[in-house]
Amino acid sequence: MARHAGLLHTVFRKAKSVNQDPKSDATAADKEDQNVDAEARWDNWNYFIFVFQGIVASASKSIGSPRLLLPYLYVATGAPVFLAGALIPIVSAARLISQIVGAPYVSAASTRKWILFIGWMTAAIGLAAAGFGAGGSSHWALMALFIGAALALGFAKGLNGLAFNDLMALNINKARRNSGVFFMSAAGGFVTIGVTWFTHYLSSGQDTVDHYINLAFSAALVTAFAAVIILLFRETRTPIAAQQIKRGANDSVLLVKPSFTARLRKFRDVLQLVWFRRYLYMRCLTAAVVLAMPFYAVHGATHHAHKNAAGLSVFVVATSVAAIICGPMWQWLGKRSQRLSMALGSIFVGLGGVWALTIEQVASLQTVFAHSLVFALAAAGIQAVNGSRVLFLIDAAPRAELTYYVAVTNTVSAVLALMLASFFGYIAQIQGVHWPVVLVIILCFTAAAYSLSLDDPPPEGEEGT
Repeated sequence: MARHAGLLHTVFRKAKSVNQDPKSDATAADKEDQNVDAEARWDNWNYFIFVFQGIVASASKSIGSPRLLLPYLYVATGAPVFLAGALIPIVSAARLISQIVGAPYVSAASTRKWILFIGWMTAAIGLAAAGFGAGGSSHWALMALFIGAALALGFAKGLNGLAFNDLMALNINKARRNSGVFFMSAAGGFVTIGVTWFTHYLSSGQDTVDHYINLAFSAALVTAFAAVIILLFRETRTPIAAQQIKRGANDSVLLVKPSFTARLRKFRDVLQLVWFRRYLYMRCLTAAVVLAMPFYAVHGATHHAHKNAAGLSVFVVATSVAAIICGPMWQWLGKRSQRLSMALGSIFVGLGGVWALTIEQVASLQTVFAHSLVFALAAAGIQAVNGSRVLFLIDAAPRAELTYYVAVTNTVSAVLALMLASFFGYIAQIQGVHWPVVLVIILCFTAAAYSLSLDDPPPEGEEGT
């Protein structure tokens, strides 16, 4: 009986297929192929915009780095060292506030590119404000505009950090984003060198400080261009929370606009995961690694700000050359082990500090070009640490809750960076600019050792526990 039933089912299925209209089958197949082709074209277009905007954004971060440009320019105007160091805590505080407040809204937004546009334009305005502030004669106006610039850059960093991570996770596959992040840093180095050289050429014959002011304005223009480019990105995948809102899901379940208590409860739940706590310890240590640049900048400015008009330009170019040379290396290494990339990056930054202290002790080495090696090593190391720790979290965290993981991570590390930067700035003012460099070196090598103790994220599609 079973054989007869199976035979009858087969005959019926064949008869049904014969009776179907072959034209409708062909039309359905053609539509499906067209949809697949269209999706592939949009994926390629998005990747092109992702890389193009990333290259310009990388140049913007290099030229208008709040950790290099702001403290160097501020010291060049004759401001106290402590105030130069205090700009970094202001950036960190603004970044922290924007991420705490913005996390649920970014998570629920149906599009990320407009959030990124607002972030980049805010950064451009902040850089322009710093340029205007350095050119003014009023000391109080100088302070107000630099504090405003630090707040704007911190706000932009926090907002962009949340939105950009989600944009990558939702629209760019793992293989492409891993290779793209370090390629953008390397290619952005060429743009940085070109813009910096052209700005220095236009500034010929002007005062030393005017060279630095023009560089701030150039950074503002590049940043505004990065903001415009991101609008060309086509978001093909809607965030999960936004999809549920569109379908009319219950807002109380989604926590789209959660209360402060509910938000703290969500952060507490995230902290229960062992892998995430270990990652968070690493982020706290690498916060000191990233803080190295502003205090290396203060160290360099005290030696060269009023002696060589090309000082800041040479240091910016040095960071770009390092990105070009080391970018492919970090890209290759990142595909194999993010933790190893973070460890080597921390070591590079520490070696930059060792070289800075060596320069201080040897008079014949106290030149702009010798000092540029400090910034090259620091930039190469920070490039590896920043890229790898972001990719590590994207690969390890569940996509549906990635925004909260990013917010918790950045909140904790920003609070620590705030305290460290304040302490380092106080030490620099009281004891001398070399003492923060000593502390940074110690923390860099500690971060390298701890990074090696981590486990690399599981393959895409699996989640940490």
